[in-house]
Amino acid sequence: MGIKSDIKILCLFLALGLLCINAAAQASDSTGNRIWDENANESLTYTWTPQTYSGFYYDLDTGEGSENLTVQLTKGSRTIGEKNLQYETVPIQTDFEYGNWGSYEVIGFMAERYFSGYTTNSSFAKDEISVISDGQLSKVLIDTDDRKSLYTGSSLVLEEGYSLNMVEVDINGNTVRVQLEKDGKIIDEAFLSSDSSYVYTADLGDTKDVPIIAVHFAQIFSGRETNAVFVEGIFQISDQYLQIQNGDEFGEMEVSSTSSSGIKMRNSDSISLSKGDTIDVMGKLSFVVADADDLRFAPIVETSEPGTYDLRGTVHDDKFDTTVWTPFNFEGFYYNIDENVSTESLVIEKLDGRTIGDEDLVYSTKPANVEFEHEGWGSYEVVGFMAEKYFAGYPENTLGKSKSVSVLSDNVLSKVLIDDNDKKSLFTGSSLALDNGYSLKAAEVDVNGKSVLLELYRDGQLLDSGIVPQNGDYVYEADIGGAEDVPMIAVHVSTVFRSTETDAVFVEGIFQISDDYLEISEGDSFREMKISSISDSGITMKNKDSISLSKGDVIDLMGNVKFRVADSSVLRFYPFVEVKTEAGEQLDIEMPDALVVGKPTEILVTARNVSVGGVELSIGNESIGTTGDGGNLTFTPSREGRFTVTASREGYVPGTKDIDVLAQGVLKLLVSVSPETVREGDQISIKVTDSVENKPVAGADVFFGGQKIDAQTDANGITSYWVTAPGTYVVNATKAGYEEGETQIEVTEKVAQFTFSNLTIQPTSVEAGNAVNIRVDAMNNGSVTGESTVELLVNNKSVDSENITLSPGESKALEFSHTENEPGTYTVEVGGLSESYEVTKKAPFFSGMATLGILATAFVILRKRRN
Repeated sequence: MGIKSDIKILCLFLALGLLCINAAAQASDSTGNRIWDENANESLTYTWTPQTYSGFYYDLDTGEGSENLTVQLTKGSRTIGEKNLQYETVPIQTDFEYGNWGSYEVIGFMAERYFSGYTTNSSFAKDEISVISDGQLSKVLIDTDDRKSLYTGSSLVLEEGYSLNMVEVDINGNTVRVQLEKDGKIIDEAFLSSDSSYVYTADLGDTKDVPIIAVHFAQIFSGRETNAVFVEGIFQISDQYLQIQNGDEFGEMEVSSTSSSGIKMRNSDSISLSKGDTIDVMGKLSFVVADADDLRFAPIVETSEPGTYDLRGTVHDDKFDTTVWTPFNFEGFYYNIDENVSTESLVIEKLDGRTIGDEDLVYSTKPANVEFEHEGWGSYEVVGFMAEKYFAGYPENTLGKSKSVSVLSDNVLSKVLIDDNDKKSLFTGSSLALDNGYSLKAAEVDVNGKSVLLELYRDGQLLDSGIVPQNGDYVYEADIGGAEDVPMIAVHVSTVFRSTETDAVFVEGIFQISDDYLEISEGDSFREMKISSISDSGITMKNKDSISLSKGDVIDLMGNVKFRVADSSVLRFYPFVEVKTEAGEQLDIEMPDALVVGKPTEILVTARNVSVGGVELSIGNESIGTTGDGGNLTFTPSREGRFTVTASREGYVPGTKDIDVLAQGVLKLLVSVSPETVREGDQISIKVTDSVENKPVAGADVFFGGQKIDAQTDANGITSYWVTAPGTYVVNATKAGYEEGETQIEVTEKVAQFTFSNLTIQPTSVEAGNAVNIRVDAMNNGSVTGESTVELLVNNKSVDSENITLSPGESKALEFSHTENEPGTYTVEVGGLSESYEVTKKAPFFSGMATLGILATAFVILRKRRN
């Protein structure tokens, strides 16, 4: 089996298995892990590469990466000396998403993807162009081959204020006239035929005639009632380039060289790795340092903006023979760097070519204690399970419970929804929004200002109430599976304030676990993996069947954990999870849409409907101040124009709001459209108001997609319009004495809306090898006839499907038959509905034979008696 395999197996069964596995997982002591730990026998000269760190740009199919970061440490020191942090990056070729365009050059720079040039393989570029050779980089904004349908009068909305307007299609359907618009001004015009590309060039600094927008028109259609074009391929780079020269500083780093072959940087000053610090190294890349006596630190990339991010583990390839992943080399697994708490590991015990054999992929996790963010509460038990953080239990004397609580011992896991210590202010009558529909209302402060009456609601229904003194805790308990009276919500009230004008409560510490728990037991399957053991000491899973690592595959292993395999003859793959940053923690800016020069205005910043203090507000790159405890800031604009206000604070998703600042005495028209979601065929209501008092403006001319609407606004400032085609449209209004106002709306296509109900399984318990009948009702609640492929999922795996076509209002009963050969609990999903059934062991065949034997014997005895 070999020494390396023996080490892996031994490590799995040692009490300190995760630390041992981590040692075996390293490709070398100078690279391989994301976490640098002084106790892990790692080299003082350490390098993070695209193969080992998911923040750096990496092309799995080609095996090429762009960025490397090397640190030179001194034993026993927490300081990175001057020029001892070295960063270098090189351009690499990558294919356009629209394959017929060929390829272009990209470069990772400060953990972000940039365009660096066109090559001879870039079909729509006339010449080779290298912007990096001129010391410039431009962000890749769009690179997609998604097919889009556009109609005359609509626009293809691009980034940075650009839109490509479909002006008209000729009567023969051979060409379309398009106009490129930026910030409301027409800057280019062209005529395109089917299977051709529109290309717009601009100067980027010293680099002339750089194609910054390319759009491929697949088809053009001219009909009696509508004209349409079909786009298949969009590429856009930013016209706001990044200028890079020797000596330029980015965070802690200084550019030492730049050329067409790449960029190099070093730290210009020493960097102190102080306990608990987050150090802005460069751009969005930082070092997070453990709040501990032992030095542990790791690079992280800011992912606060809403979106989906891949967190991947070290790549298995011909350079890194990685077959063990832990939180040290796979960022997707749960890890607390301050306390060095890790729980998960994934091990390939044997890899035969491109095949992982049955039970050769082993996943294990164990619970561990971790501190609450609010220090006064002590600790709770956490377990990472399939790359998500779950609550496993409480130690003794936690949140008012004298005895320890273990939900894991009841085969139950509950997600940790909130664990923070941010200071939040609540005023009497306002509510703190929690997760899963819960909210906590500050109902009333007592006359002495020493306690507050709190009321807990769920979906608007009062569940609980309690009086909490200053520096006290509100705790709500609930049953989680078989575990009774588990503290599910805890909120620490730090200050209660009462004055003649207002009553306020300051919260500092929130903890919430989900009451929508996950129940697991031995034999349960999660995609490719099956639970082989479970207890209060941990969970182990193994793959039920062999796993083929085929070229270009993405393999769902379990939960959100997947393998991505290179589309290459060389075997390269890595585990990854997709992490979604939701807008739930986003900062919301409440202020007027239009301001007046010299006139103060109040800005309020909230998150979860609660005001947030300590938020920095800026206009462009200029800071205008920080919100107080009440989340508010008074701002007086000094110049007119259109601006974007940004709210930012660590731990929150930044919020933005576009505003107009007008000269004194100037009124601007404000345009709003309802309903919020518009589909083709809808009648929309367009309202026009003024920018100062938000009063209706009558007699305004309104334009939809450049076409004037027949009726002006009435006394209520309203006119209506029937929308006939999908697309993105500009709606604007004009009137003498006012500045023009506009808004943009997206009109979606009429679609069939399939809903499902009455999912039933008969019988609910069967012997292995016997079929169950699955029935579900499907209905089209949409306004057009539509087709749908209805999939039958069993334990998250697609096992059957049926294609249906339904007219508006039509319904149909779908029936499936399914057989499982192994005992266990199986979860069936159809159309978002789920039900479970049990498969029991099949009655042994010999018992049936024994019955036949008894009957035969009885028959012989009876026959003898008759004779």
